[in-house]
Amino acid sequence: MSAILQLTDYLRLPIVAIVCVCLTIKLVHILWYHYVVSTGRDPNCKAPLPPGGMGWPIIGESFYVLIQGSQFYSDSFRRFGTRMFKTHLFGSPTIRIYGAENLHTILHGEHNLVESSWPKSTQTLLGNVLTLSSGDRHTILRRHVSRAFTHDALEGYVHLALSVYKLHGSIVMCSLQPSIQDGVDSWSREESVLAFDVTRRLFFEIASVVLCGFDRREIEGEVMATAFMDFTRGFFTLPFDLPGTPYRKALTARKTLLKNLDKVVNKKLKLSPEEDKRDALRILMEHDEDMEGHVSTESLKADMLDLLNAGFNTTSSAATTLLYHISKKPELLKRIRRELAELRLLERSNGLTFDRLTECKYLTNVVKEGLRMGPPIGGGFRKVLKTFELEGYQIPKGWTIIYSIRDTIELSEGYSNKDQFNPDRFNPDRQEDQKGGRYNYPIFGGGSRSCMGKQFAQLILKILLVELARTCSVEPLYKEPVKFRAMPIPHPVEDLPLRFKKLDPSDIVKDAMSTV
Repeated sequence: MSAILQLTDYLRLPIVAIVCVCLTIKLVHILWYHYVVSTGRDPNCKAPLPPGGMGWPIIGESFYVLIQGSQFYSDSFRRFGTRMFKTHLFGSPTIRIYGAENLHTILHGEHNLVESSWPKSTQTLLGNVLTLSSGDRHTILRRHVSRAFTHDALEGYVHLALSVYKLHGSIVMCSLQPSIQDGVDSWSREESVLAFDVTRRLFFEIASVVLCGFDRREIEGEVMATAFMDFTRGFFTLPFDLPGTPYRKALTARKTLLKNLDKVVNKKLKLSPEEDKRDALRILMEHDEDMEGHVSTESLKADMLDLLNAGFNTTSSAATTLLYHISKKPELLKRIRRELAELRLLERSNGLTFDRLTECKYLTNVVKEGLRMGPPIGGGFRKVLKTFELEGYQIPKGWTIIYSIRDTIELSEGYSNKDQFNPDRFNPDRQEDQKGGRYNYPIFGGGSRSCMGKQFAQLILKILLVELARTCSVEPLYKEPVKFRAMPIPHPVEDLPLRFKKLDPSDIVKDAMSTV
């Protein structure tokens, strides 16, 4: 008995210490919550704040996002049972929202209710570029760069020989179709390929050549595409430059990317507008010359990073999602072949045009369904300019709003059997993307900051599917279930091994004539 009492006395102090520490942590947690809420809430608005927590001092709930990814957002929506919740992320009190009507309010409230505002980490990594610009500068830049995505420009990107230019004595093909044809042909010569890996390399090359005017022979596509993954992983994190952190890795990747851009930047700067082609980067250069009188090397490299990130990261993600579902459902390519045969586009000798691709309704639906199943952009950031109410909750001035594209689609009641890949949901007799309003399918955002390159991205994906349908089958070599991670862009956790099997032309024609 005395031994037990002695043991109890021995353990009492550590137990008391542990209890005190726990109570102190809990007290700090409570005080932090009340401090943020009391200082952030607008006393002139009677509406309550949305439900939710504030995490820990300074870091808030950012570590939960870093560890759980998009699952943190999905779990929070389910836990609170509302279409919005409050939290503290990346150094700012934040409200995460979803829903078509809520997105309409935010996306069309630019300059009135909200303005574009990205985390400090994103701003540091990208710099003062088009994507992060706001106000008059964004309006002017957007007006200039939109010239690279007009109907005529898109038509030119498709043609085989309409976008050829001279670069220090060499001829460079600046079109989409031959690059994608070469890519698909090279994949079919391999026993297996990793889908996310090869699409990143292919679409990086396309974005480099078409948007920035690179010489494709000077691009270290594999090195650059890999570095971009580490670069983008640092966008939505705490800007702590510490060893092993995503932010430190992103800074290192940025140095690698900028170093690899030195050669092509210097060559681009030496070209006159007459020698260069009318790509998006040249248009940005002309704007800088008009506004500043010169183009700096550093600003040009920053613009390149911005264009490349916007031009290949999301499309390679969408392409990987499409390849995954096509490998599971061979009938998708069969129906595309049938449509191409009906429009006399099945043979490679029949050249593609932007308008002819627009006629391919089923092909368009397949692309739309791929984007619905794996939205490449999960959402966007806005800073609240003045307090307003949304669904009966207060949205305080100075807070950050993150609108969720992914959750808006996943939790929408407008889609039937939403876990199934079904392009027919977009047919005129169903139009599930229109149920609940235009932002029931907010893949490309909306309002004054909607994605300028949306037609360009869909064009690339359409040409990829056409070239697959014209030449080969896609066979799965992976084991189910395949897990996709949503951040920084949707991608398979363990990549996606596939076999692209070259088919005899007669079998392709027979396939197109068969009933799916």
